[in-house]
Amino acid sequence: MTASAHASGNDERATGTVARVISSARRRGGLSAADIAEVVGVGQRQVQNWAAGRGKPADKQRLRRLTDLQYVVDLASEIYAPETVEVWLNSRNRTLGGRRPLDLLAADNADEVIEALEQMANGSM
Repeated sequence: MTASAHASGNDERATGTVARVISSARRRGGLSAADIAEVVGVGQRQVQNWAAGRGKPADKQRLRRLTDLQYVVDLASEIYAPETVEVWLNSRNRTLGGRRPLDLLAADNADEVIEALEQMANGSM
């Protein structure tokens, strides 16, 4: 396999992975393309393209925000019923100083959200 064919295969796998991450966030987190776009810092159309398998985040910060969102949705799904995950992500939370989890994720504060969820999962709250 040539180097360009190998790179092309890696891009296709990454693009498919990004599409699956977006699909999971939408399904398990009840998030819209607009919600995901706000967190990642791109336009809604870009998220729709990624979800359709057309491309992936061009920089590591956006990719990290997307994977952080997936991690948070997965953690929240272990604690809350499916219909409650969306409400929790969009609601002000006393544990987070009255801030919304989605706002914190968009501001690169995923660790704060993850810590709050882990404390809830461990019964510390």
